[in-house]
Amino acid sequence: MVKESAGGTVLIACKMLQHELNKAIAENGCPYPIIWIDSEYHTDPNGLRAKLQEEIDRLEEVDTILLAYGCCGNGTVGLKATTGDLIIPRTEDCISMLMSQRGQAYVRPKATFFMTKGWLEGTHSMAREIEHAVKRYGPERAKKIFEQMFRHYKYLMLIDTKSYSIEECLAEVELLAQSLNLELTFAEGDVWFLRKLLSGSFAQDFSITPRGETVSQQDFACCDQDLPRQPY
Repeated sequence: MVKESAGGTVLIACKMLQHELNKAIAENGCPYPIIWIDSEYHTDPNGLRAKLQEEIDRLEEVDTILLAYGCCGNGTVGLKATTGDLIIPRTEDCISMLMSQRGQAYVRPKATFFMTKGWLEGTHSMAREIEHAVKRYGPERAKKIFEQMFRHYKYLMLIDTKSYSIEECLAEVELLAQSLNLELTFAEGDVWFLRKLLSGSFAQDFSITPRGETVSQQDFACCDQDLPRQPY
């Protein structure tokens, strides 16, 4: 049970953003507790919502709860601010959070699957899913399964958020791109959204849900809800 003094703040964050958050914390500082949520919950928005609500409900004597999440396939829509005000970045998901420029919505390139070191390390990372499928179905059937899953993708984009060395994960990403028959591309990301979340400067970039109210889809009206969600 996380218990803070009156007026306290708690951050609930996805482990998928751990490298980026550590960078933002090093730059801004973070004087309040962090509750890390396993990245496996990204595979099911309903499961993610249930887990986040569980953590929110357990808090005591906290006024403000920061969520290092976006809309995440509506995984944060429907959350109830039972124990404090909820502050959520007004982004579609973690990809948009890391790729958006200040004051501008991120327009995703088509047919692109995104990757960071955090996604590679996740308990349900694509590399682990491929390994599991090969063990369960054999190489040929597993290949057909992933060809079907990725039939709409052409590129695998590695996001350089300057939170780790690209060289640390390049070999693994190259092998993953080869396995999925995708062209490997690169793009620069940023942690400015996370720095702003930690700074307490909440303006139009954030959804603010007061205690006692519920997060609605309208809180993410600026996000394109019709875009296909990346299968983490």
